[in-house]
Amino acid sequence: MKNALLLVLVVLVAILGVLLYKCRSLNRQVTHHQRKDHSGNLLETVDCPVRTGQDKKTCIIPISYLTGMVNGWDEDYAIEVHHKDTIKWIGDNGESIEVPDMPGVLCSDHTKGDRPAEGDQSLISQISPAGNIVTAQVTANTKNENYCYKNTIKVTVNGKTTPIDPHEFLEP
Repeated sequence: MKNALLLVLVVLVAILGVLLYKCRSLNRQVTHHQRKDHSGNLLETVDCPVRTGQDKKTCIIPISYLTGMVNGWDEDYAIEVHHKDTIKWIGDNGESIEVPDMPGVLCSDHTKGDRPAEGDQSLISQISPAGNIVTAQVTANTKNENYCYKNTIKVTVNGKTTPIDPHEFLEP
């Protein structure tokens, strides 16, 4: 029994190691897309960094990916998500994360709101409490499609809190 438990733990550690390796190598394998927002304006988007789960409906976004995006990329790209996706923000370097609601914003000017007329207040709901992994559910409302959504994630490491402000684009 003890050996079986040890074997299961070794397999789990190996799987987590492979996932972390994939997450760290993502900055070199980013696929860019040109999409049109609800007004017909072009914007640059990127795929979710890691998709997993049944029908690839879980989008995993490591905090190291977001900080790399903020600190090293030429432009601010929206991460594509889809209806009923589960988003998991992961503190892959020991960060604690707090994710608020994600309201609609203009894709060209993130300081201005742009909520769909019959859409939801926030792209996400059912946000889990702050921690090393925070999950949320993407809305199923089709009226939210082709809009950009933004929030400011609070990332805390060693007692120091840093805001990161990625944005998402709901692709049909």
